[in-house]
Amino acid sequence: GGGPIQSITNLIHALDGEFKVYVITSAYDLGSSGRMRGITPNTWNSINLPPADSPVAVWYADKNKPGYRTFRRLINELHPDIVYLNGIFSLQLFMIPLIVLRNVHAKPTVVICPRGMLQKGALADKSIKKSTYLQLLKLSGIVKRMVWHATGEEERNDILQHFPGNRGIVIAGNIPKPPAERIEPVEKIPGTLRLIYLSLITEKKNLLYLLRLLKATENIVLDIYGPVKDNAYWNKCAKLVSEMKNRVTYRGDVLPKDVQSTFSKYHASVLLTKGENFGHAIYESLSAGRPVITSNLTPWNNLTQQGAGWNVDINDLAACIAQFKAIQALGQDEFSKYVDGAYQLAKEYFVRSGDLDNYKQLFSAH
Repeated sequence: GGGPIQSITNLIHALDGEFKVYVITSAYDLGSSGRMRGITPNTWNSINLPPADSPVAVWYADKNKPGYRTFRRLINELHPDIVYLNGIFSLQLFMIPLIVLRNVHAKPTVVICPRGMLQKGALADKSIKKSTYLQLLKLSGIVKRMVWHATGEEERNDILQHFPGNRGIVIAGNIPKPPAERIEPVEKIPGTLRLIYLSLITEKKNLLYLLRLLKATENIVLDIYGPVKDNAYWNKCAKLVSEMKNRVTYRGDVLPKDVQSTFSKYHASVLLTKGENFGHAIYESLSAGRPVITSNLTPWNNLTQQGAGWNVDINDLAACIAQFKAIQALGQDEFSKYVDGAYQLAKEYFVRSGDLDNYKQLFSAH
């Protein structure tokens, strides 16, 4: 599922020792028709979360589960102080829990984290369906008086716009994984540029626009990594990939533990997204010492000023092409400054994220 999965993993690590955490999730990885290996569905599994191998209890639900009765039973068994709902567009893992929690005798505090799903760019995909759903959710009153977790000021504003009646909004930034221990050196010859796209493949991530841009350039190589979430969108992308098969390659998924080392094989990463709540792929590229080419619709703005990458206006194709060519023309000395700047920016963010006061405030709301 991309960045939110990493956010939850890092959050559980950060809470270790202060909170007992139980996780209820799907037994199926994104886009997969078969259950994940090494798990037993519809019961508690003890899972060691990398990299610290902290054991956590995880309930992997089979398809169309957990239903109302199962979730009610689990809540009555656990008697949680807090129920944290990650995302807002799931029947099994958002709506059913909300209905159950409204009807249990001992009501825990409910914290909702939309994870960027209320962003303008995110709502543009399947806009009528999502708009109708949000209107019904608001009219139902089921989320009234809930606590909301925003990962930044922009998300706080998105929540207020759609759900002004709430118990409170706490801003607590995403907790990233540590930067790589060292930067892998990379050779940069003027006229060369090897790029990596590592993200979900959806319209919001704007891969098709990137491919059209690259078609107007020469000698820029792109490798694409990530699960296909929107098959119809990917079919459009695949057509362009086939037209540039000497320069563009789809390489499938990457395990979370291998993401930083994968970024380090390239000059820079590229994500011309229509909007990001955080952008774990952006952070992890920086944390591997690889500058980022991205839009100005993420929290990672002013990259050029910080010597860590480049923000481009995705509404100006000609300007984007010119920026890519300028990066392609860079030599070793100039490019190495961006490598160092990217790594420095990631280290600074990681140090700031170690302050968990806002999370303590979020989880003390009960």
